[in-house]
Amino acid sequence: MDPKPRKEKKKIFGLKVKMKKKKETANLVLANKGAMDSEVEAFSEASVLQEGEISEDQPLRRRVKRNTKRAKLQTRIQDSEGKPESFQIAINITEARQLVGENIDPSVVIEIGDEKKQTSVKEGTNAPFYNEYFVFDFFAHKDVFFDKIIKLTVVHSKMLKTFFVGSFKLDVWTIYKQPGHQFINKWAVLTNPGDISTGVKGYVKCDISVSAKGDAMQPGPKASDAEEQIEKNLLIPEGLPSERPWARFCVKVYRAEGLPRNNSSIMANVTKAFIGDNTALIDPYVVVSFFKQVGRTSTQKSSADPVWNEQIVFTEMFPPLCQRLKIQVWDEGSMNDVAIGTHYFDLRRISNEQDGDKGFLPTFGPAWINLYGSARNFSLGDDTGELNEGIGEGVSFRGRVYLELAVEILSGGTGPESKLSRMIKPVKDAKAVKTGGKDGKTPAGGGAGGGTGAADDDKGKAGAPEVQPVDPPPVPTEDDYESFLLFGTLFDATMIDRKIGDKPISFEFSLGNHGNVLESQAQPSTASPAVARRRKALDIPDSSDMFGSSPLSSSPTSSSSPLLSKEPSEICVASKSTTPPERPLIVEGNRQYMYLPLEKKPCVNLMSYWEDRTYRLYNSNMLENIAILFKESVSIAAELHKKLDPAAEQTLRIGLRDFCFDARNFIATAEAKLKAELKNSYLTLLDKKRLTMCKQELESMIGDAESLGERKRTAGGVKEMLQEATKLTQKLCFLVEEPQHTVPDMFVWLLSNNKRVAYARVRTRDLLYSSNQEARGILCGKILTLYLKPPGKRPAGLSVQAKLDVYLWFGTCSDSSHMLDDLPAGYTPSTGGIDAKSPPLYLLCKEQQAFQLRCHMYQARGLIAADNTGLSDPFARVTFLSHSQITNIISQTLSPTWNQCLPMSHLLLSGDLQYIQEEPPHVVVEVYDDDALGKAEYLGATVAIPEVRLASEPYAPPTLQYSSLHCGSQPGGDLLAAFELLQISESGQGSLPELEEQEGGIYAVPANIRPVLSTYRLEVLFWGLRELKKVQLLSVDRPQVFIECAGKTLRSSVIQKYKSNPNFTTPVDAIELELPENEHLHPPLSITVVDWRAFGRSTLVGNHIINNLKAFKYTPPPPHAVHSHKPPQVTLTPGPPLTPELHRAEGLSQDAVETCSTVALTNQDFLITVEEEAQPPPAPPTPKLEPKKKKVSSSKSIRRSTKRRRRTIADESAESVIDWWSKYYASVDKQVNQKEGIQLPSVFEKASPYHSLLSDGIDSLVSSQSEGDKKKKQKGKGTVELSSTLPTKIVRLQLYNKELEAEFGPFDDWVSTYELFRGKANEEEGTSDERFVGKFKGRFCLYKLSDDEVEDGDDVIDTGHFRVNRGIPQNISVQVLIRVYIVSASNLHPADPDGKADPYIFLRLGKNEIKDRDNYIPKQLNPVFGRSFEMQATFPQESLLSVLIYDYDLVGGDDLIGETRIDLENRFYSRHRATCGLPTEYSLGGYNAWRDCLKPSELLSKLCRDNGVDGPHFSPGRIIVADKVFTGKTLFMHEGEPVESYEHLSLKILHRWAEIPAVGCKLVPEHIETRTLYNKARPGMDQGQVQMWVDMFPMDLPHPGPPVDISPRKPKGYELRIIIWNTEDVILEDSNFLTGQQSSDIYIKGWLKGLEDDRQETDVHYNSLTGEGNFNWRFVFPFNYLPAEKVVVVKKRDHIFSLDKTEQKLPAILILQVWDFETLSSDDFLGTLELDLHGFPRGAKTAKSCKADMLSEVTDRISIFQQKRARGWWPFSKSGELTGKAEAEFHLVTAEEAEKNSVGKARKEPEPLPKPNRPDTSFSWFVNPFKCFFHLVWRNYKKYIIITLVLLITVLFLALLFYTLPGAISQKIING
Repeated sequence: MDPKPRKEKKKIFGLKVKMKKKKETANLVLANKGAMDSEVEAFSEASVLQEGEISEDQPLRRRVKRNTKRAKLQTRIQDSEGKPESFQIAINITEARQLVGENIDPSVVIEIGDEKKQTSVKEGTNAPFYNEYFVFDFFAHKDVFFDKIIKLTVVHSKMLKTFFVGSFKLDVWTIYKQPGHQFINKWAVLTNPGDISTGVKGYVKCDISVSAKGDAMQPGPKASDAEEQIEKNLLIPEGLPSERPWARFCVKVYRAEGLPRNNSSIMANVTKAFIGDNTALIDPYVVVSFFKQVGRTSTQKSSADPVWNEQIVFTEMFPPLCQRLKIQVWDEGSMNDVAIGTHYFDLRRISNEQDGDKGFLPTFGPAWINLYGSARNFSLGDDTGELNEGIGEGVSFRGRVYLELAVEILSGGTGPESKLSRMIKPVKDAKAVKTGGKDGKTPAGGGAGGGTGAADDDKGKAGAPEVQPVDPPPVPTEDDYESFLLFGTLFDATMIDRKIGDKPISFEFSLGNHGNVLESQAQPSTASPAVARRRKALDIPDSSDMFGSSPLSSSPTSSSSPLLSKEPSEICVASKSTTPPERPLIVEGNRQYMYLPLEKKPCVNLMSYWEDRTYRLYNSNMLENIAILFKESVSIAAELHKKLDPAAEQTLRIGLRDFCFDARNFIATAEAKLKAELKNSYLTLLDKKRLTMCKQELESMIGDAESLGERKRTAGGVKEMLQEATKLTQKLCFLVEEPQHTVPDMFVWLLSNNKRVAYARVRTRDLLYSSNQEARGILCGKILTLYLKPPGKRPAGLSVQAKLDVYLWFGTCSDSSHMLDDLPAGYTPSTGGIDAKSPPLYLLCKEQQAFQLRCHMYQARGLIAADNTGLSDPFARVTFLSHSQITNIISQTLSPTWNQCLPMSHLLLSGDLQYIQEEPPHVVVEVYDDDALGKAEYLGATVAIPEVRLASEPYAPPTLQYSSLHCGSQPGGDLLAAFELLQISESGQGSLPELEEQEGGIYAVPANIRPVLSTYRLEVLFWGLRELKKVQLLSVDRPQVFIECAGKTLRSSVIQKYKSNPNFTTPVDAIELELPENEHLHPPLSITVVDWRAFGRSTLVGNHIINNLKAFKYTPPPPHAVHSHKPPQVTLTPGPPLTPELHRAEGLSQDAVETCSTVALTNQDFLITVEEEAQPPPAPPTPKLEPKKKKVSSSKSIRRSTKRRRRTIADESAESVIDWWSKYYASVDKQVNQKEGIQLPSVFEKASPYHSLLSDGIDSLVSSQSEGDKKKKQKGKGTVELSSTLPTKIVRLQLYNKELEAEFGPFDDWVSTYELFRGKANEEEGTSDERFVGKFKGRFCLYKLSDDEVEDGDDVIDTGHFRVNRGIPQNISVQVLIRVYIVSASNLHPADPDGKADPYIFLRLGKNEIKDRDNYIPKQLNPVFGRSFEMQATFPQESLLSVLIYDYDLVGGDDLIGETRIDLENRFYSRHRATCGLPTEYSLGGYNAWRDCLKPSELLSKLCRDNGVDGPHFSPGRIIVADKVFTGKTLFMHEGEPVESYEHLSLKILHRWAEIPAVGCKLVPEHIETRTLYNKARPGMDQGQVQMWVDMFPMDLPHPGPPVDISPRKPKGYELRIIIWNTEDVILEDSNFLTGQQSSDIYIKGWLKGLEDDRQETDVHYNSLTGEGNFNWRFVFPFNYLPAEKVVVVKKRDHIFSLDKTEQKLPAILILQVWDFETLSSDDFLGTLELDLHGFPRGAKTAKSCKADMLSEVTDRISIFQQKRARGWWPFSKSGELTGKAEAEFHLVTAEEAEKNSVGKARKEPEPLPKPNRPDTSFSWFVNPFKCFFHLVWRNYKKYIIITLVLLITVLFLALLFYTLPGAISQKIING
């Protein structure tokens, strides 16, 4: 090899050489990965750039990982299985719009899995408003849960039938990957999957959030906004198009092979007994489920290798809001069906959603997918059924399925008839008969009907998937196959469980069904090669190839013949897939584990035949190798960054540069591959697209990496770069996974007594050999350590049955000459060559070396608590090869210091010395908790690499290193230990360094390995104990705290009576400790609380372990630079505002002014201008004139009342007096605007909700007016006009949508709170709450002592010069007045069966309890409480405030909905001053009255005094604090005289206290916090939020003012009067049966949404022939309304049995409908008009100018609440068509006005309306038959009627004549 690469190699090695020492720890194993082996040419990009050797013609050189003999160290021995977890889905259905249908009564049905919930039904509207909240609780495996589909369906309920309107569905995973795991205020698009040609059926606005345990939901604002743009807020993930086309997803299932031959049902076992074993006893069919649709193929009888050739077609919108498609193979049984195996397609892996030609639709195959599940010979009653249903890791291969997936987008309006289906139709007819099942009874196309349970639920639905026959893919030729060889050598088999050690054991290596020795013999993999040859000679078409059946596969002979592997005649090897059985042995002293004495290392080899698709695996391996190298450099940089090493950035930059280099090489290879392989027919579409995708993704990642590498040092610095780099690694890992399977995974099984006992699963791709080093699998030719675990549900603890060291190699037979290339030196094959024809049976090793292993077990920290005391009795078991030893047991601790050395002598290691030195066997350390009774309990394990010292080298002591312990998937603490493997020279053990022996034959860790110690002092502030629970049924009375660290204990004083004072009497103490100088080796510190009982007994209460002492390191405070220099001389000109910016600020909102004052700050260092906002100045305080003040206030109150009275008379439009809620709503509005990123010049441009409330400008006197201001007003009217033009500015407060502690930290700046635990720590959910026993409040301070301090250390402790208690308040009890304000709660968890709750508040503080049960709010999940509570408390006894929300129940106990707890003491003493928030403005009265007990100037003085800050110095126009000059307005007019008041400016300084150097911090502003409620019954799950705040006032200060009144606003009564004058152009529905004339009997209905009971109708205008109707009819709708929220408040009983009225808040929407009256049938609906009373279009002046599109225009809209009156023409529509026009007049009056000037409904008194002037034709035929005759018959048929009458009379006359004539004549004759 040329010298240049060798030189490079050294350089790279040099780069990493300083990390070589740390090789043992888990996370730094990467230490010498950069080093290269001598055979491998190596390039790092760094070196390439320096040497510049890579020329254009050799672009594919690449950095390669060092060629180690062992696989990378894995410290986690086994993962715990995925357990089911708790999840919660919360859905709020706000409203629906644009629903299709006429006069429908819609409701929304929500289905998730099997659960169904439904909203209430809203009558007669296409835009219903619901605002209903639903919660679904789930307990499921994460995978199963994320695949659940949420379906929203809108149905229209009439009488007893429901009609489907439209539906929308998405899966849970789509929501979970959204930011915050939620969609808020988004519109779901409804479609009809049964009829895809129809388009959108409407929109539903909803919030959907998914929360796992510990996630808190953020409530969003619920608003109905008429102008909202639906298209911009659709419920789809970012980046998806708003209009999604329909598409057909075709899953073509061709065939399967290698399925298990016998099924598990009882009947099958009986059959088996009769028939024998040869036939397959399964009847497989395939079920494909996608997005709530299920399709299935036909059933193939008695076949383990079935052929289906069917396709299942799903019609779905594309892209679907669903992540995975599930394919399951089932076995049809007589009793029930059994799953055989499950596979999931992740659609993201088989498609690419980028734009243009970069993206591609989901595509797959045709290719195989492998199925894994339970062991193939499972017995009945096994618990492994769910493995076959896709939960958990499969433990064995269960066959594979050949299928294809294609997606076709349907063009615009074509229905299901598309190109694809036309292609399929002829096929269907031709094939339907042939490709049936075996018995020919089930034609393939009818498979969906023939299935049992799988497809039943979707049967008969319009959107059910179609099943159609499909042509089989072309049959592959023999050249497509490749023979593969798996070669393995068993080097070690140790840690064999004693239970299985009594019988001989062997190990089976299987790949697919090849090598499976326990399977019945009629297996394809074991068919003899002779048969294949014979068949070939006879020229029988062979259906046995692995890929495809022959064209005759439908004939019964070939499809029933077993699938035979073609075995080329030249290679005839009998595969040997198991090691010879051997009986395990035991080493003396090792009671736990056995081992196999492998003198000769047995080999296995396994021939198998697969399609040659290795190019897929090579690509994945290349990407994986790039990913591994890049990950390593990132994690090294992260480690360095953790230690604040400046080299981190450089390491990261080099890593990024190397990654770019690697990626470019991959791109070059991929392009070459694409060109070369385009000719090959067997590349599937996905193969080509994936190569292109990987290329594009890598190109974009190179761009990202380069920009990241070149980035200048930013503020975020290395941390940001690391985050970005980690994102890149995640992207890269996503590309690695190849969705189209080829070779199945390899399984190693431990067989004992012909039973499968334990297994390990290895990905075959990692073992794949390639001549190209980068494409080789990471485990190929490596010695791999496998831990075999039992299948099925594993017991708790470590369930490793054996530990194997195996050498594995997998590759094509043509490459088999390389299979022994990487064997460690010193091993030679016993027999046979090294090719596939005669692989070796054994490996022999000539040399064996004697070694001694020394395990220096120093200590451990952070172990899991396994005893009821909350502690453990830990000991460690160290296993190395066949030897195993245990340390001492250290009782009752979670941080044991064993300080013990475990020597293991006479270890014989085979292999070359250099190999042993570089890669010795691994040491396994397990930590257990010793139990006096029963088995030791497992606490965790780790794996370490010993440091090897050869006899020829000088001895150097090893270094102690921390290794992480893992207990299943959870962390189990850290172990500090060192392991050294010392070679014993021929002269014996005398050459090794001596060990110190202590009594009992125990060796201590030698001094030169133990860490170097120094003296430190630990100072402890013992503040108190809180929330201690009962211990052993007795409450704690005399607790004491022990602080233990490094073997020393510091005891606090004993609290004499915990109940009366839980604080310690002597607060501060110190202890001197001997701690290691290396900070990383510091031992943990434990806090233990005991309770002293009678007779000197003590019981353990609980304990807390602090693993990292770094946080307690003492940092001296910076010297105060406060008095050091004089304030700079600043010349201030009084009068106009100082800085030019402030002129702009005159009319601006508060935001603008705040920014403005900060601008001033940056201009000049110490001059800070604080300017008042433009508003009438509030009343200044008059500090010196006490008596006068009283007078002022009394006169003020009188004045104010007259002012109010005057205003109500003057202007009715002032909706409500400005109160606290005005402030609240203004703040909410501001928050919403900030979210949308709107910077308003003035808050009132957008604040239309308050326009009504503040429409009179005179009321811009926000704070109660000062007298002087009034006088000014009386003097000159000019000022009044001026102020009335300025819009009113409402003072805001700060709304936090999380806990105050989340914003300011847990207020532990003065003392920290440590939670105490006792009891066992399980992995079970929610146990931490049960283990919690109390809290310890204290503070620690740790610093190193210099030598002289060590000598006179004791004096310091006596004199009390402690560092830990600086700035700590006195430890005495304090009386505090506490006010708790609860504003509202939202998204409460339903507590009643009807999905609602009746919440009320319950407060608990110490012994004080306030139960507000009488004020419960019925049937509400979003109650507005508006309650304030006042209580007195004594700190520290009563410092924990619990706010509980209960559900009121009439019968039985009330249920707890949720609770939240606040530590008031921490808030009270915090520097952030969380006692009473600072308002933004200072006012004396009104809604923003100052509520603290100290004024701003007094507060400022107090803060300066407490913090030792110079100041405040008050002088006109300015205040100086700590050398900073704050200027602002301090002169105010009061009673016509100017008065100095510093309060406003002081308040501004308090808001900017954080700018004060050294002591500054942000002070808590006036705020409302949102606290999440939790319930013990559902631990960690969000039960809703409560908005609240707490004020605290020390009783020794002046009493604060009255509490703020936050009682909810009462809705205001209004009456809406509507006069319907006329209608025009109403469509004519009836036709006259006589005349055929069109007419309508028109009448109009109207109601306010939500008040359907108060529905009013006009009389009927009969027989309108032109669509004109005259009514003169008045509707009167009284309603209650909240102006600020713009909602109508409706209170009504839900049903007859309801006890309470339910309050609903609905948008103010008026519905008018026009109907056609029918006498004998139901009336016909003609059209509707919905008007939002806040913003509806102005009526048209004439009927002609009234158009249908008036309603959609956004421009000219009016609000009836501002206009009060409106008149005009408005259009009716039906299904988007104009169906009529109505002339109406609206008049809105308040309830008081309505009483004074009442009007009658219809045309009644008072103020009756005139009767309408209707044409004569307007009447009802039913009531007026004569009129009806006159108008309808007489007018049209007058002459016919007259002629008929004349004729009738004539005929009658003649008839009578002829009738009477004969009689008269005869009479005449007789009478003569």
